[in-house]
Amino acid sequence: MNFIKKHFLKKYIAERKAVRSVDVVSLQRAKSVGLLCNITTEDTYKEIYEVFASLQAANRYVWLLGYIDDKIVPFYCLQQLSADYFCNKDLTWYGKPEKVQVDDFLKTEFDILIDFSNESSDIFELILSLSRAHFIVGAHQEYSNYYDLLIQTDKPMEHWELLKNITYYTQQLKGESL
Repeated sequence: MNFIKKHFLKKYIAERKAVRSVDVVSLQRAKSVGLLCNITTEDTYKEIYEVFASLQAANRYVWLLGYIDDKIVPFYCLQQLSADYFCNKDLTWYGKPEKVQVDDFLKTEFDILIDFSNESSDIFELILSLSRAHFIVGAHQEYSNYYDLLIQTDKPMEHWELLKNITYYTQQLKGESL
């Protein structure tokens, strides 16, 4: 059954893959930032929410989209105007998110989309391939063909460490002073 689900999801992705204009932008100069993550615990939520809040405090438009691999969204994941969460009950039988907020996230042309996911999932592959973001960054080796910039390390990075590396390397790419 998983093979059939995967087949239909891959077909869906192939038919709808986003056509986007890639534009390298430093995190410092980005006006709109999309954050994609998986929420596994309350601590994970708190950490990613700190990143979200700090980017918002820097006068950027920030949209957080979090996936919870469970039947329901936990009580500690607070829906906000630009922070949305979805779970397994929001997926079709073959794994496509059926939530208006996810569709709107995919249609938004972020200056930069940061993938904080730290585990493999067809859902993240779908979102990364359908996103219209101008610059996609992440550290998950399996999704390297969806990224415009892969931050590669030997061990998994904490969210703040990844953000620090993204800031450094995007400034280097744009030739901006550090």
